[in-house]
Amino acid sequence: MKSPLTLSIVTATYNQSKYISQCIKSVISQEGNFYIDYIIINDGSTDDTASVIEKYDVTLKNGQWPVKCMGVEYRFVHRQNGGQASALNDGFRMAHGDIFAWMNSDDYYLPGAFQVVAKVFEEDPELDFIYTDCLKIYANGRPSSIEPRPRPNETFESIRTRGSSFSLNFFTKHILEKTGYLNESLKYCIDLDQWYRIFQVAKVKYVPYTAGAFRWHPLSKTATSQKKFAEERGILAKRYGGNIIPSRKIYKFRGKMKILDVMKQRFPKIYGVLKKIFYKIVDSFKYRNNPSSNL
Repeated sequence: MKSPLTLSIVTATYNQSKYISQCIKSVISQEGNFYIDYIIINDGSTDDTASVIEKYDVTLKNGQWPVKCMGVEYRFVHRQNGGQASALNDGFRMAHGDIFAWMNSDDYYLPGAFQVVAKVFEEDPELDFIYTDCLKIYANGRPSSIEPRPRPNETFESIRTRGSSFSLNFFTKHILEKTGYLNESLKYCIDLDQWYRIFQVAKVKYVPYTAGAFRWHPLSKTATSQKKFAEERGILAKRYGGNIIPSRKIYKFRGKMKILDVMKQRFPKIYGVLKKIFYKIVDSFKYRNNPSSNL
């Protein structure tokens, strides 16, 4: 893969004027030997989102923003509301970088993230997809944490049986074109559907580095739409041959079984054997759909 790379970041936003400034700054402030191609799709916002987006465009064009990478191309589109997946796809079609990612407008990258990402892809040109740690920020005052903890050896099989273990990721333009753009019929599990397709064919790597932050707040889809997320996860489980028993129900059940915590501490070997038997039984109940037919 040629160097320096261009990272194309797409943000789809709807009425996030409260948070989008931090998101934008986290992208255009990145420092290192790479180019940034930043595309924002304003998906019909009715608050002050448009003016915030345009403010940074003026600041960059006037040379008032201290660019610390090889160069920043900043583009934006104001359009009627058409949904997150459609907005992101519009952004990806506009993008011309080597490495792609999307960042929600209420989340943000941490300093140094792009330099780490660029170096990983430069060192292994055959990589298609990397995922990293993510800091979870709580609006209710709860302490921040690295959550969830990504599995270091995530595979297609582990995702469809246990669910995705990561939030932040970067992928090549090539793998997006190979597996197809985001499924616009989905509203909540857009990312999970994409990872199902990518993990079947991509060379993937976990990078143990905290590249960004996910913000939990009362008005986020994560906070308000868990039932709808569950419904779409069920649809995807049927489509890709996932487990009939949802992984989240298993984890919830496990959390209530405090006696298992005692067994894990006192009899770790027995606990390990029972855990393997339990998951082997659970994994035997899968939908019969052929996942390869979904590419």
